Amino acid sequence: MTLWRKWIEKLKRADGARGYACDSCGTELFDYPTHRLCGECEAKLLTIGENFCEKCGRATRAAGVCLTCKSHAPKFTRAFSPFPYVGTAAKLVNRMKNGKPRLALYLGERMTEYFLSKTEEKEFLVIPVPTTETRLKDRGYNQAETLAKSVASSLERAGKSVALDCEILQKTRENSAQKQLGFTERAKNIAGAFHLHKRKILKDKTVLLIDDIMTTGATGSACAELMINAGAKAVYFLTAVATPELK
Repeated sequence: MTLWRKWIEKLKRADGARGYACDSCGTELFDYPTHRLCGECEAKLLTIGENFCEKCGRATRAAGVCLTCKSHAPKFTRAFSPFPYVGTAAKLVNRMKNGKPRLALYLGERMTEYFLSKTEEKEFLVIPVPTTETRLKDRGYNQAETLAKSVASSLERAGKSVALDCEILQKTRENSAQKQLGFTERAKNIAGAFHLHKRKILKDKTVLLIDDIMTTGATGSACAELMINAGAKAVYFLTAVATPELK
């Protein structure tokens, strides 16, 4: 054991402190939850750079609106994602979806931080993209809901007025796998899959719709269209990651 490590261990025993672990790799952290990931894990994360689509928020080859949004303008007001769906960020999201819901704490905080850097809105109705009862039973939780709760808490800590509703938007049927589908095919695949349970609540509200991954924007667009038709003033689509524009 190095002298540095011995000193750390002695300090911990002296003050009775118990460190917390990096949500990703388990390395002990002494300033958790100020930092939920260790420096090494943080350093591996790529962020959305200067070039991103002004509509869907995906990393793009040039500034402006991406080709997908030009061809199929999504119904949401704007979309935001702090990370591209590659490398470490992709691994974190996939782990969150498959047995590590605690990672939603870190991802939700980073989502909120990024979102607040792009908007001056002060009041939000936070709504997660829902899942079906069958999928909920299989996984044990809805990852979008865990992210929404983290985002709502982070917004409140930032002094924003926040209401969280995990029931207003419902998914009434399971759609087939969308991984290899483009926007048009995805839109057809999810047509009629979502339902609004309490439409009147949306009147004149600024909605923050939460999901884990933004691929083409078809899911966010379908949900946003229902909300806009119900009277929502604006619908922002916020996800942890977004697939970058193909090069």
